[in-house]
Amino acid sequence: MSQPTGLADVAEQFMAIAESIEAHQPAGTLLKLFQEAQLICRSAASHERLAEPQRLLTNVQTALATWQDVWPRLGSRLEFRLAVVREARLWSKRFAEAGACSER
Repeated sequence: MSQPTGLADVAEQFMAIAESIEAHQPAGTLLKLFQEAQLICRSAASHERLAEPQRLLTNVQTALATWQDVWPRLGSRLEFRLAVVREARLWSKRFAEAGACSER
């Protein structure tokens, strides 16, 4: 049996997205990372017992769906790539901090 997905897993996935964009990974790789992140967020939300992280996990799935939808059109634009990297790093930090708080 696998362990429940937690906020640390969400943080790691967002960091993987940022690093993959910075490494100029192909669009297919990024689309897969966006999809995996949505699944990880959904799983983490179902296991999260605190309301605030649960709300964040639900809201961030909308951002991930948007990134996935527009990446084929905008993924080659530097400004868009930088914006997604910045957002992914912020989400990673936020979920890492929330995970550290919920473990206490």
